[in-house]
Order: sequence, then C-alpha cells, then structure tokens
Amino acid sequence: MILRTKVLKGENNMVKSNKQWVKLSGYLFLLGIIIAIVEGLVSGVIPSAGTIIVVLGFLIGLFSAFGMGSIGNESKEMFMMAAIALMVVGASGAALKDVPYIGSFLAPIVGYIAALVAPAIVIIAVKEIWNAGSIKYM
Repeated sequence: MILRTKVLKGENNMVKSNKQWVKLSGYLFLLGIIIAIVEGLVSGVIPSAGTIIVVLGFLIGLFSAFGMGSIGNESKEMFMMAAIALMVVGASGAALKDVPYIGSFLAPIVGYIAALVAPAIVIIAVKEIWNAGSIKYM
C-alpha cells in the first residue's frame, strides 16, 4: 500500500510538471504574438524582434514535439493548417499593405506571426513524418 501511494504521488508530480511545461509553452506563444503586434505597430521598438520570435517559435515547436507544449495531439492538424494559411498570407504581405488605413500595420504583424509559427510547424511536421514513416514494433 505504501509503495502504491508513492507511485501515485510520483505520477501526480509528473502530471503537474507536464502542466507547467504546457503553461510555459502557452506563455511563450502569447509572448510571441505580443511581440509581433508591438513590432508590427511600432517598427524597431524591440531590438532583434525577428530573432526573438523565431527562437520562441522553435521552443514552442520543441515543447509540442515532446508532448509538453500547448499544441496537443488533438490540435496539431488544425494548428498546421492554420499556420500554413498564415504563412501564405504572410508571404503575400504586399497585398495586405494595400488595405487602407490598417494595411501598413497588418502586413508586418501577419509576417511576424508567420515567423513565429514557421519553426513550430517545421518541428511538428518533421515529428509527424517521422512517426508516420518509422517502423512500429508490437
């Protein structure tokens, strides 16, 4: 009985630890979005914003690939489709610049958000390709 209690306590600690990583991943994603919006509205206010956003995206992708991120297994497909759509829109930022009044702000914001999700989607996609192509042993 004592051993079972210790094992259960250890599992609870792992669940708590995993939740903390998921929470951290969510905060990193939120930080990336905030940086993208701020830098899109006021260019040059955050030094090396592009590098920071790419590093945040890389960390978000790593956390998610190891099952500790805010992008869970049930939402990976939706995340990947949305990220691809965002990157396509971000790549065609010239069209957004033509939108009156807000286009000059909208284009860089979408571009920065695309830069945030690009590393995450690459890591998640590579992991999914690896899982699909690897030999499964029973």
